[in-house]
Amino acid sequence: MRIVTACVSAVLAVLTMTGCSALKNVNTARALQAGVTALSAASITDAQVMEMSRQSMVQTDAQNTIAPAGSPYTQRLARLTSGLTHYGGLDLNFKVYLTPDVNAFASGDGSVRVFSGLMDVMDDDQLMAIIGHEIGHVAHRDTKDAMKNAYINAAAREAVGAVGGTIGQLSDSTLGDIAETYLGARYSQKQENEADDYGFGFTVDNKRDPYAMARSMETLMKLSGSSGSSGSGLLQAFSSHPDTAAREARMKAKADAYVAAGK
Repeated sequence: MRIVTACVSAVLAVLTMTGCSALKNVNTARALQAGVTALSAASITDAQVMEMSRQSMVQTDAQNTIAPAGSPYTQRLARLTSGLTHYGGLDLNFKVYLTPDVNAFASGDGSVRVFSGLMDVMDDDQLMAIIGHEIGHVAHRDTKDAMKNAYINAAAREAVGAVGGTIGQLSDSTLGDIAETYLGARYSQKQENEADDYGFGFTVDNKRDPYAMARSMETLMKLSGSSGSSGSGLLQAFSSHPDTAAREARMKAKADAYVAAGK
């Protein structure tokens, strides 16, 4: 109920900011649609997340250059993920985006997209750790929360767009907003730690180096430090600051305990 109130308040606040005299310019059909969008966000179901994920991935794939089947990148990823069609309740599919950006993401429908720039700087074990980390955000429902926020924000913008002459006409589709949540999502420290743990489990489950997660963090911190600032979601998430150094140490300690236990 609290979320519903917040959604409605956000839409009404946008209309109020335009001034009472502007209300006569409101396209009521579009304003009503914005309200419906906001209310839907409050009770979005797993099935809706799956469908929005699927639709947004169709759009995102179309807007990026996908490595062809004969590409060394595609062949390498296929080799690493051979037989990995299902994990943690997700039906997985993998593709490589040909871009120098150091990034990767997983969507709610089980689509995993790895950027060639990331593959250039990671060995096989590190790459699997990062993939596991990204799948972890989906498994822990971080992605659903990010989608819900994007949906609510889109609803508020639709209300603005319904006011003639304010900022112009906006698209009714929220697919672009949803896609941006994958590429630019910012998670809490708790969410990142949980995804780190998930990535560690994913790595060892797939018979990879237990130190791969810690080593991947070290690589990303070095890259973020040498590049200064970057638009890459991964480089920003693993930037050189004490929290990330603590995460690396935590993953190394986890690997030490795993090895000591003879697993």
